Amino acid sequence: MRFVLLLGTLALLSACGFHLRQPVPVPAELKETRIAGIAEFAPLTLQMKKVLTSAGSTVLPATAKAASTISISNERYDRRVLSVDAQGRVAEYELSYSFSFNVTDAAGKQLVPGQKIQLLRDFRFDPNNVLAKDAEETQIKTEMIDFAVRQMMRRIDASFRRKP
Repeated sequence: MRFVLLLGTLALLSACGFHLRQPVPVPAELKETRIAGIAEFAPLTLQMKKVLTSAGSTVLPATAKAASTISISNERYDRRVLSVDAQGRVAEYELSYSFSFNVTDAAGKQLVPGQKIQLLRDFRFDPNNVLAKDAEETQIKTEMIDFAVRQMMRRIDASFRRKP
C-alpha cells in the first residue's frame, strides 16, 4: 500500500512540472571573469566564486587579465533596533545588507549597467540568550549574502538575455 501511495505521489509531482532550481547559467562573456572592489577572502567574494565556479565560470585573481570583471562597491551590513520590550530592552533587530555591482569586459565596456542589491531581514533578540542570538545573526547574514549573490546572478543572466 505504501509503495502504491509513493508511486502515486511521484507521478503527481512529475505531472505538475515541479523541479529543483538549477544554477543560473553563466553567459559566454563571463566564462572567464574576475571580481574587483572587495577583499579576496571576504564572505561575498567567496560566495561569488563558489556560485560562478559551480555554474562553469573560471574566476581569476583580481590582478589577472580576464574577459570580464564583476565590480562590487558600497557593500554594507547594518543592524538597527526594530522594537523594544516593556523594560526598554531590544526585542527585535532589522538586518540590512546591500551592495552595488556592474559588469565590464576586458576593454572596459559596460556589459551590465550598475545595479543595487538590497535585502532586509528581521529577527527576535533575547537578552537572556545572547550567544545563541549572535550565532543566529551570523547565520542570517551568511544566508543574506548567499541570497544576494544568487539574485545578482539572476539579474546578470536577465540582462544578457535582453541584449540582441
